[in-house]
Amino acid sequence: MADRELSRDPNRIRKRLRRNTNPARDMPMLVEVIGYKPVSEWDLEELGRGRPKNSDGSFPSGGKPKWITPMIEAERKKRLAEATHDALMAHSDAAMRVLGELVDDPKTPANVRMQIAMFLYEQQHGKAASKVSLDATIGPRQAIASAIVLDDGLPQGHLTIEGELAEVDEDETEADRAMIGLDDD
Repeated sequence: MADRELSRDPNRIRKRLRRNTNPARDMPMLVEVIGYKPVSEWDLEELGRGRPKNSDGSFPSGGKPKWITPMIEAERKKRLAEATHDALMAHSDAAMRVLGELVDDPKTPANVRMQIAMFLYEQQHGKAASKVSLDATIGPRQAIASAIVLDDGLPQGHLTIEGELAEVDEDETEADRAMIGLDDD
Protein backbone atom coordinates (compact mmCIF):
# COMPACT_ATOMS: atom_id res chain seq x y z
CA MET A 1 0.00 0.00 0.00
CA ALA A 2 1.43 3.38 -0.96
CA ASP A 3 2.10 5.96 1.71
CA ARG A 4 -0.70 8.49 1.64
CA GLU A 5 -1.30 11.64 3.61
CA LEU A 6 -3.38 10.97 6.72
CA SER A 7 -6.44 13.09 7.31
CA ARG A 8 -5.93 15.91 9.79
CA ASP A 9 -9.64 16.13 10.53
CA PRO A 10 -10.08 15.91 14.36
CA ASN A 11 -12.87 13.32 14.02
CA ARG A 12 -10.70 11.08 11.83
CA ILE A 13 -7.74 11.47 14.22
CA ARG A 14 -9.94 10.53 17.19
CA LYS A 15 -11.21 7.50 15.27
CA ARG A 16 -7.62 6.39 14.59
CA LEU A 17 -6.81 6.89 18.29
CA ARG A 18 -9.79 4.73 19.31
CA ARG A 19 -8.56 1.99 16.96
CA ASN A 20 -5.14 2.38 18.61
CA THR A 21 -3.27 2.00 15.32
CA ASN A 22 -0.44 4.43 16.04
CA PRO A 23 -1.15 6.63 19.08
CA ALA A 24 2.42 7.99 19.14
CA ARG A 25 1.76 9.54 15.72
CA ASP A 26 -1.91 10.49 16.15
CA MET A 27 -1.96 12.08 19.62
CA PRO A 28 0.55 14.86 18.84
CA MET A 29 -1.35 15.45 15.59
CA LEU A 30 -4.65 15.83 17.49
CA VAL A 31 -3.08 18.19 20.02
CA GLU A 32 -1.64 20.28 17.19
CA VAL A 33 -4.84 20.38 15.09
CA ILE A 34 -7.24 21.17 17.93
CA GLY A 35 -4.85 23.61 19.56
CA TYR A 36 -4.41 21.98 22.94
CA LYS A 37 -1.36 23.10 24.83
CA PRO A 38 1.24 20.29 24.61
CA VAL A 39 2.45 18.75 27.87
CA SER A 40 5.98 19.93 27.12
CA GLU A 41 4.77 23.53 27.59
CA TRP A 42 2.90 22.99 30.88
CA ASP A 43 4.29 24.70 33.99
CA LEU A 44 4.74 22.97 37.35
CA GLU A 45 1.26 23.90 38.59
CA GLU A 46 -0.37 22.57 35.42
CA LEU A 47 1.63 19.35 35.70
CA GLY A 48 0.53 19.00 39.33
CA ARG A 49 -3.16 19.56 38.57
CA GLY A 50 -3.11 17.38 35.47
CA ARG A 51 -4.58 19.94 33.07
CA PRO A 52 -3.50 23.15 31.35
CA LYS A 53 -4.71 26.60 32.41
CA ASN A 54 -7.28 28.59 30.50
CA SER A 55 -6.21 31.59 28.45
CA ASP A 56 -6.95 33.87 31.44
CA GLY A 57 -4.58 31.85 33.68
CA SER A 58 -7.25 30.07 35.74
CA PHE A 59 -7.97 26.37 35.79
CA PRO A 60 -11.17 25.05 34.22
CA SER A 61 -13.77 23.63 36.57
CA GLY A 62 -15.14 20.14 36.24
CA GLY A 63 -13.55 16.78 35.68
CA LYS A 64 -10.46 15.78 33.79
CA PRO A 65 -10.60 16.81 30.11
CA LYS A 66 -11.43 13.92 27.79
CA TRP A 67 -8.51 14.64 25.48
CA ILE A 68 -6.03 13.75 28.24
CA THR A 69 -5.35 10.15 27.31
CA PRO A 70 -3.31 7.62 29.32
CA MET A 71 -0.35 8.43 27.07
CA ILE A 72 -0.59 12.16 27.89
CA GLU A 73 -1.12 11.31 31.57
CA ALA A 74 2.04 9.17 31.62
CA GLU A 75 4.02 11.99 29.99
CA ARG A 76 2.59 14.46 32.54
CA LYS A 77 3.62 12.25 35.48
CA LYS A 78 7.10 11.77 34.04
CA ARG A 79 7.58 15.52 33.53
CA LEU A 80 6.16 16.29 37.00
CA ALA A 81 8.60 13.86 38.63
CA GLU A 82 11.52 15.38 36.72
CA ALA A 83 10.48 18.97 37.54
CA THR A 84 9.95 18.14 41.22
CA HIS A 85 13.29 16.38 41.44
CA ASP A 86 15.05 19.32 39.77
CA ALA A 87 13.41 21.83 42.14
CA LEU A 88 14.37 19.72 45.15
CA MET A 89 17.97 19.29 44.00
CA ALA A 90 18.32 23.09 43.83
CA HIS A 91 18.22 23.09 47.65
CA SER A 92 20.46 20.07 48.26
CA ASP A 93 23.65 22.14 48.62
CA ALA A 94 22.13 24.33 51.35
CA ALA A 95 20.71 21.26 53.12
CA MET A 96 24.11 19.55 53.14
CA ARG A 97 25.72 22.70 54.60
CA VAL A 98 23.13 22.77 57.41
CA LEU A 99 23.74 19.09 58.17
CA GLY A 100 27.50 19.72 58.20
CA GLU A 101 27.10 22.64 60.61
CA LEU A 102 24.95 20.53 62.93
CA VAL A 103 27.48 17.70 62.95
CA ASP A 104 30.39 20.08 63.62
CA ASP A 105 28.61 22.04 66.37
CA PRO A 106 29.65 20.73 69.82
CA LYS A 107 26.30 21.89 71.25
CA THR A 108 24.42 19.43 69.05
CA PRO A 109 23.37 16.39 71.09
CA ALA A 110 25.14 13.15 70.27
CA ASN A 111 21.92 11.39 69.27
CA VAL A 112 21.18 14.09 66.66
CA ARG A 113 24.69 13.77 65.22
CA MET A 114 24.21 10.00 65.12
CA GLN A 115 20.88 10.38 63.29
CA ILE A 116 22.55 12.68 60.74
CA ALA A 117 25.35 10.16 60.24
CA MET A 118 22.85 7.31 59.83
CA PHE A 119 20.79 9.36 57.37
CA LEU A 120 23.83 10.17 55.24
CA TYR A 121 25.04 6.56 55.34
CA GLU A 122 21.63 5.22 54.30
CA GLN A 123 21.42 7.75 51.47
CA GLN A 124 24.82 6.66 50.17
CA HIS A 125 24.67 2.90 50.77
CA GLY A 126 21.00 2.07 51.36
CA LYS A 127 19.42 0.53 54.41
CA ALA A 128 20.94 -2.58 55.90
CA ALA A 129 19.26 -5.81 54.89
CA SER A 130 17.04 -7.32 57.56
CA LYS A 131 16.97 -11.06 58.01
CA VAL A 132 13.54 -12.51 58.54
CA SER A 133 12.88 -16.16 59.20
CA LEU A 134 9.48 -17.75 59.41
CA ASP A 135 8.06 -21.22 59.46
CA ALA A 136 5.38 -21.67 56.84
CA THR A 137 4.41 -25.18 57.97
CA ILE A 138 2.72 -24.26 61.25
CA GLY A 139 -0.80 -23.69 59.92
CA PRO A 140 -3.16 -26.45 58.86
CA ARG A 141 -0.74 -29.37 59.10
CA GLN A 142 -0.52 -29.33 62.92
CA ALA A 143 -4.23 -28.65 63.33
CA ILE A 144 -5.10 -31.67 61.19
CA ALA A 145 -2.45 -33.83 62.87
CA SER A 146 -3.87 -33.08 66.31
CA ALA A 147 -7.34 -34.16 65.16
CA ILE A 148 -6.21 -37.49 63.69
CA VAL A 149 -6.65 -40.49 65.95
CA LEU A 150 -5.15 -43.79 64.82
CA ASP A 151 -6.11 -47.31 65.86
CA ASP A 152 -4.15 -47.12 69.11
CA GLY A 153 -6.43 -44.30 70.31
CA LEU A 154 -3.62 -41.77 70.82
CA PRO A 155 -3.81 -38.34 69.18
CA GLN A 156 -1.00 -37.84 66.67
CA GLY A 157 -0.58 -34.06 67.05
CA HIS A 158 2.34 -32.43 68.78
CA LEU A 159 1.91 -32.31 72.55
CA THR A 160 2.35 -28.52 72.68
CA ILE A 161 -0.19 -27.69 69.96
CA GLU A 162 -2.47 -25.87 72.39
CA GLY A 163 0.40 -23.92 73.96
CA GLU A 164 0.66 -26.07 77.07
CA LEU A 165 2.89 -29.04 77.72
CA ALA A 166 0.85 -32.16 78.26
CA GLU A 167 1.96 -34.53 80.93
CA VAL A 168 3.17 -37.81 79.52
CA ASP A 169 3.09 -40.97 81.54
CA GLU A 170 6.61 -42.44 81.56
CA ASP A 171 5.29 -46.01 81.29
CA GLU A 172 3.17 -45.19 78.22
CA THR A 173 6.11 -43.56 76.48
CA GLU A 174 8.37 -46.59 77.03
CA ALA A 175 5.59 -48.92 75.87
CA ASP A 176 5.02 -46.79 72.76
CA ARG A 177 8.74 -46.78 71.96
CA ALA A 178 8.96 -50.55 72.38
CA MET A 179 5.94 -51.02 70.12
CA ILE A 180 7.53 -48.90 67.37
CA GLY A 181 10.89 -50.60 67.81
CA LEU A 182 12.85 -47.65 69.18
CA ASP A 183 13.65 -49.25 72.53
CA ASP A 184 17.39 -49.51 73.17
CA ASP A 185 17.13 -52.84 75.06
